[in-house]
Amino acid sequence: MLESASKIFNGPDGPVMVAFSEATREQRVQCSKLAAVTFGNPLSEADYLERDAYLGQRLLTRNNGWRYWCLYRVDNPNQIFATCKTIRRDILVRDASGVHKEPGFCLASVVTDFRYRRHGLASLLLTRVAEWLDGPGNAAASMLYTSIGNAWQFYVDRGWKMQRAFQSTLSWRHIASSDRMSLPITRALTRKDISSLCERDVEDIETKFEKLAVGSNEIHMAVVPTEEIISWLHDRAVFTSVKISGQVPQSHGRLCESADVWLYWFHDFRKQQLAVQRVGGHMEESDLQTAAIARLLLDALEEASKWNLAKVVVWNPSSGLTCAMKILEEGFGVEVETEERIGRSIPSVRWKGSNETQAITVQLNEFYAWS
Repeated sequence: MLESASKIFNGPDGPVMVAFSEATREQRVQCSKLAAVTFGNPLSEADYLERDAYLGQRLLTRNNGWRYWCLYRVDNPNQIFATCKTIRRDILVRDASGVHKEPGFCLASVVTDFRYRRHGLASLLLTRVAEWLDGPGNAAASMLYTSIGNAWQFYVDRGWKMQRAFQSTLSWRHIASSDRMSLPITRALTRKDISSLCERDVEDIETKFEKLAVGSNEIHMAVVPTEEIISWLHDRAVFTSVKISGQVPQSHGRLCESADVWLYWFHDFRKQQLAVQRVGGHMEESDLQTAAIARLLLDALEEASKWNLAKVVVWNPSSGLTCAMKILEEGFGVEVETEERIGRSIPSVRWKGSNETQAITVQLNEFYAWS
């Protein structure tokens, strides 16, 4: 276990010695309880802790796929002052040496006990986690997302550089089924479909990365959209849905076979939205494919309506998605609002060693990479 006596600060009851470490089994419970205060809605604390245990056994996160880190009181190790998780993911990198896969992580659930804020504890926590990422973690890059006002500047100052991010929001009242007859036919995705489509998607992305032209100080990177990362969010949505409604989402995306394009989605009950994780396929931006993507987005709107989710969100839409949304606006009465995300799920990236000499470009900055 990585551990170090780290800091003395003046708490409400006098000087306190804190230490940093990867959380023990007992401390993980306290870390989850602290995170539940900020991130638990719509789950109760007990359900949030149960969800953490459940998600920790998924393929993406088992066997130290996610780790809990904490600052704790030296004379009472179960008193947690600050905590976060690191969740592994593969990173595809294109640099001057070629294309290669590297280990990476997403930081999630960064939180400090509100009674002990403004003592530099979050800064200390992230400094120690960054040391682990650069050392034993062997991470080429790490990502995080923040929605807390100007908190992104806090992360920028500690090596996580903000990436510009855009979002399209789709909403509707009702569209008759007959109105969709002009668009290509789609069908629901099965778990087996998702596995094979992810394999294809990864191969296509690797091919595209091979063709990228990069300078000596440029790095292009993308979180690899593996089955493990796509299905992890699906499992998360299923758990939450069962707890709040007793029902299981049966659909996690749709496929248009005639246009060879597909869409995965995530039921985000906390933010009351259906998030498009990724639109995949061999993108040709043909009329058929654009119409197929429009139909897939209509399918997503219908799924959101079934679950009383107010909207469908698409992160950083491609030109093909933008054209498809225009079809929905002009022909189907769908309201589309596209804007830069300011203070909402702002993605930031830290390259190993907080190397600022490299120009980092994040490709596929889509929702599937979020944790």
